[in-house]
Amino acid sequence: MKKRKRLVLLFVLFLVIGSFFLVSMFLSPKVSLKIEELSLYEKKEIKDLISIQNGTLINMETLDTTTIGKKKIEVIIKDKINRKHTYTFEIMVVDKEKPTITSPKEIKVEEGEDVDLLKGVKAIDNSKETIQVTVEGEYDLKKVGEYTIYYVAKDTSGNEAKEEAKLIVSEKKKDVSPKGTSSSNVVDKTFTTKNGFKGVTKNGVTFIDGLLIANKTYSLPSTYGNGLTTETINAFNKMKEAAKREGLNIYISSGFRSYNKQNTIYNNYVARDGKKEADTYSARAGYSEHQTGLAFDVNTISSAFDNTKEAKWLANNCYKYGFILRYPKGKDNETGYMYESWHFRYIGDEVLAEKLYNNGDWITLEAYFGITSKYEK
Repeated sequence: MKKRKRLVLLFVLFLVIGSFFLVSMFLSPKVSLKIEELSLYEKKEIKDLISIQNGTLINMETLDTTTIGKKKIEVIIKDKINRKHTYTFEIMVVDKEKPTITSPKEIKVEEGEDVDLLKGVKAIDNSKETIQVTVEGEYDLKKVGEYTIYYVAKDTSGNEAKEEAKLIVSEKKKDVSPKGTSSSNVVDKTFTTKNGFKGVTKNGVTFIDGLLIANKTYSLPSTYGNGLTTETINAFNKMKEAAKREGLNIYISSGFRSYNKQNTIYNNYVARDGKKEADTYSARAGYSEHQTGLAFDVNTISSAFDNTKEAKWLANNCYKYGFILRYPKGKDNETGYMYESWHFRYIGDEVLAEKLYNNGDWITLEAYFGITSKYEK
């Protein structure tokens, strides 16, 4: 009798334990990974990555996809009887996006001209790594003709971008500057500045590291220029709109000035204040940045502009649009001119512009390149 009772008890216990395991088995969550690969910076929450049966997801955070590689994710699930279960999965974050190349579509040079085909060419990538751009294609800078070249950039994930450009090598032109212009007395030459930058003077116009320079040392031909360049105007309009969104009003008061117009302005100042004083704030004809078509004065052309909201905003934001404050405060010994809060020069290269901005302590073109700004006499 006792033995029978024991058997019954064992049988009941077996049924209870078996039932418990069966219930646990059917009530336990089933979790699987729906996505095994994500793109760099792709935003996904854990709930988007997994499939769940018999349970509720507890942790709802977004997966970090800001770096490439394997990512471990921990999934916490609560089952139907409020027990917590933890699962670990691995997801691969990959970069499938090719770099973006900013490059010219057409380059025109004269035969024999020493030109840097990578000047101003940039590549950016979503991985934020530094991307090197190379030039591919067959060409000969010493031979007249049209060549197809390619700017190529590849990131560390192997994504490659390629931009086609046309290189036109034309026959070298003879100097046809009219006699009596300022270029007739300037010999074409190449030189290296104190800071190691390559300079070239051609037909009376000087470029240093590809940037046109006009100051008291480097002049322009009397026939040079015919208005503000299209690039300068477009960049100014973008800057003006940005200022407008901040409730500010900026406008060009004085843009391009021809050689003759600058000559009249300068001579009037000399008649009023004397040559020595005029040279501190006005350029002689042929030496003015206004003649380049890349510079202008804004709003009030006087010290009254210095402390306005517009002046302060421009001084701290113009570099974002490729402009520089050309004559900063306290740098007259470098530029040759007094502080002008209203005078801005377009250089186009926003990277260089930000470098010259120097967190508000502006570096002059003269100091950066290692050049002077002094009249010969």
